[in-house]
Amino acid sequence: MQLEPWDFMAVYYDAIDHFGHGFMRYHPPRSPWISEEDFDLYKDVIESAYRFHDMMLGTYMNLAGEDTTIIICSDHGFHPDRLCPQHIPNEPAGPAEEHRPFGIVAMKGPNIKQDGVIFGAHLLDITPTILSLYGLPVGRDMDGKPLVSAWKDEVAIDYIDSWEQQEGDAGMHPPNLRVDSVDSQAALEQLVELGYIEELDENVEVQVANTIRELRYNLARSYIGANRHREAIPILNELWEEYPEESRFAIQLFQCHLALDETESAEKIMEKALGDKQEVMEQAREELNQLVEELKDKKSEDYTEQEIHKLRKLRMKATLNPDAVSFFRGSLLFAQGNYEEAIRELDEAKKAQTHNLPSLYLKMGYAYLGLKKWFDAACYFMQVLELDPANPDAHLGLCKTHLKEHREDKALDEAMAALSLIYHNPQAHFLCGLALYRCGQITDAVKAIETAISQNPIFPNAHRYLAGIYYKEFQDGEKAAKHRNLAREAQQRIKDFKAGKIDLNQNAGSISDWVIEINTGNKPKLDAPMEDTVIIVSGLPRSGTSMMMQMLAAAGISVMTDGVIEADEINPKGYYEYEKAKQVGSDNSWIPDAKGKFVKIVAQLLPKLPSGQPYRIIFMQRPLSEVIPSQDKLLERLGKKGSKLTPKNWQKLTKTA
Repeated sequence: MQLEPWDFMAVYYDAIDHFGHGFMRYHPPRSPWISEEDFDLYKDVIESAYRFHDMMLGTYMNLAGEDTTIIICSDHGFHPDRLCPQHIPNEPAGPAEEHRPFGIVAMKGPNIKQDGVIFGAHLLDITPTILSLYGLPVGRDMDGKPLVSAWKDEVAIDYIDSWEQQEGDAGMHPPNLRVDSVDSQAALEQLVELGYIEELDENVEVQVANTIRELRYNLARSYIGANRHREAIPILNELWEEYPEESRFAIQLFQCHLALDETESAEKIMEKALGDKQEVMEQAREELNQLVEELKDKKSEDYTEQEIHKLRKLRMKATLNPDAVSFFRGSLLFAQGNYEEAIRELDEAKKAQTHNLPSLYLKMGYAYLGLKKWFDAACYFMQVLELDPANPDAHLGLCKTHLKEHREDKALDEAMAALSLIYHNPQAHFLCGLALYRCGQITDAVKAIETAISQNPIFPNAHRYLAGIYYKEFQDGEKAAKHRNLAREAQQRIKDFKAGKIDLNQNAGSISDWVIEINTGNKPKLDAPMEDTVIIVSGLPRSGTSMMMQMLAAAGISVMTDGVIEADEINPKGYYEYEKAKQVGSDNSWIPDAKGKFVKIVAQLLPKLPSGQPYRIIFMQRPLSEVIPSQDKLLERLGKKGSKLTPKNWQKLTKTA
């Protein structure tokens, strides 16, 4: 900052994360499992670390000057209290269990409000916010939004389809400033020391296998986080088959089947996992006894780091966590609707470490809701909040309890409390709408439920409730009928999704169209005149698109083609392609010239089409068993090998494309 000109500066303080993992457990108040000696030694480390970082931040702020906008953000925090875990999971990413899910954002600058509060902020909002502050457009493909509530004066926000399509400097470091392999190795060793990844094996093949295993596991966890459990299941099945001693794969697989209401499959997995764990325990005990025998002539303080690590790992493998078993059995019974048995099983897990009690009490609270025991349910939700006051799920549980007891004012308070913690929370917006409606605040209720639908279009109950309000309160039969239809469609989509037939995130059809109308007032342009519409003939290569274009041209209809690719023995009547259409992802300048005409675009490029332009699509379908041989024949004529895709692999690709 002092040596060269700059207009943007980003600084990553990674030391706070390291201090948190190493010393947050010693931060006051002292946990019962921390010795007084260790507490006295390390209790001030965290506070001292933050003071040091505050000093560095102050230096940067002085260098930046008053005319600079400064944003401080983090994606997570640490549990500084009794929720700090005593034990972390025995897996490479286990230390993440120490994280608190809420981060921070703080802003200062010429156009930033003083002493204001930002609600609903997300880590994904930071980049759109920075772009807007620079007067640059926000990509429509970005998941975040500019934090406009932080600004004193309104800032005009422009949009483009995507920054991925923009040419220019992407901000990557030149080769001479990139981290070399030595530094990368040092960083890897640092992560090993922190416990984020396992210690590296000298056998390169083992290292590679371990890396691939973790990448596959992380992919499965990403699918789970995106509510795509069906896609995570085969990955987890393969991992569990290859590594039966790794119970974490079985646990995630169990949770996936519960999420899909497949309780029979979940039960089989749980029983098999317990059987596998028994075998692992017996083998670990034999190895542990052997290691103890080898170390019997050695004092514990003389053990090497490797010996300590091996002892710790074998002890963990040789034991079974009865609280975890009770929790999973209780979760299965809960999913089966056997609430009384679930409560009895979950009650056995109360000896778990305090860190795990909020999720246990939440499950018990919802089990009591299932039994219509409102008071008992409320007691457990309040116990969660005593342990973790910033738990949005507990506030939602209390909201549901109060609604059952017709205490709408208290229900509204709890829904708002949940939203103050996580704004992107469709269930909270919906329950807020229910409470508002019962309180007679009809207009606000509609807004709340519409917000829930905008955040989750596949929300049958919200559509049904909104249909009732439109019919009863506004005598708007048309909107009521639309939402009843959307409710039925959403219900069917959920059913198909759980059966593995569709992806809820794709092809939302009329549901997403209606949400656009609710949020923006812009009706889908299905009635645009033909002269303003681009008509597209699409499909997989060799699916019949050329034949359709030939038919249209023979009928005297205007088609867009440049004749660059000439007719041949494969297509003796011509391909009817337009070269610029192949560049739709990077060059859309030709789109206005295509209005009122037919143009051929391969299916994989359809998502690249710019928004705001009316389209109609003729989509050609042909069995893959015919498409692929036809493609192979064309590739052979061109002297190319292709990718050797089988019909099965093509089917997978077209489902995920």
